[in-house]
Amino acid sequence: MTYEIDEPFADHGLVLPGEVHVATDADTLYDDLALVFTSIALKADEERGVFHIALSGGTTPWPFYQRLLIDTRFRAVPWERTHIWIVDERRVSDDDDRNNFKSLRESLLEDIPTPPSQVHPMMVLRDDPAGLYEAELRAAFGPTEDPPRMDFVLLGMGGDCHTASLFPNSDAIHVADRWIVVNEGPNVTPPDRVTMSYPLLNAARQLAVLCVGAKKTEALQRVAEQMRSGPDRVNVPITGIQPTDGELTWYLDAEAAGA
Repeated sequence: MTYEIDEPFADHGLVLPGEVHVATDADTLYDDLALVFTSIALKADEERGVFHIALSGGTTPWPFYQRLLIDTRFRAVPWERTHIWIVDERRVSDDDDRNNFKSLRESLLEDIPTPPSQVHPMMVLRDDPAGLYEAELRAAFGPTEDPPRMDFVLLGMGGDCHTASLFPNSDAIHVADRWIVVNEGPNVTPPDRVTMSYPLLNAARQLAVLCVGAKKTEALQRVAEQMRSGPDRVNVPITGIQPTDGELTWYLDAEAAGA
């Protein structure tokens, strides 16, 4: 089965790392992303018999997750053979409204047939949550010295250009030898976080950055401006998303793109 999306809205002028897809409105954007996601899922299932994804919480992706549930075009996603990981998490209880996995559970996980053993929340209140999650990744992907390759990673971006929980001038942006890291300190928006690191994120086959609405325009323009001189993960962390052997695509609506 082949899923194709319409030609993107081209008049945006943004030069970002990777590909840029701009839809005329948010509703169309969620549709486009769901079509791409389904194609990636079917290809992974056909080639490897398993689909590994890392998802983000929060309100921005909620309509995308709902689209996957209610639109019949996307029911081909092989949820039974999908492993669902989370990009980052706040160190709060799983019933806290700030908990990313709670948001993900309510918007998607409660209504798909993925076996519980293939759903992987971060145990953020345990001792060494980063080590525990890394061990879980090793168990799922098998022994490897290299970062495992997610088939699809969904990222967002904050107004300060952070992504995942990789904040400007925070300790985690310097980590090169871990897949998962606790990020804490004065440069991390409280509470403390547990996050996937650059090495793990950049190993993915497909990375998608989803930005919706005019509030994202300034940050996107800052990324574009920074890329004229090259990536700067210290001050503009999302520019550190540089896939080693995969693809990065920005999914924007026209408002976010300033078009």
